[in-house]
Amino acid sequence: MIIGQEIKLGETTFVCPPAPFACVRKYEDIFNGKSDATLNQMSDILFASLKRNYPELEQEQFEFHNLDIANFRSAFQICLSVNQPPGIEPGEPHPGKP
Repeated sequence: MIIGQEIKLGETTFVCPPAPFACVRKYEDIFNGKSDATLNQMSDILFASLKRNYPELEQEQFEFHNLDIANFRSAFQICLSVNQPPGIEPGEPHPGKP
């Protein structure tokens, strides 16, 4: 299990680790705070992160059973916070980045 932050989604508590590098590279502008994520991108980033600790997870089932309108944005913010260097707020540009 990769260390991360606990997050309760539906009836399940997950440990959300940092996103895999391939995901960070694909969505670099979102991680650097240069663009806002669409709902699809938020879901993809959250799922890619959780998949590291839960390889049996299937995206369609995860989205249907664990995500809802009440927990979606807060889950994504937790996911982003796990990926930020200390002292940087999620979505905030890193120091020295325009």
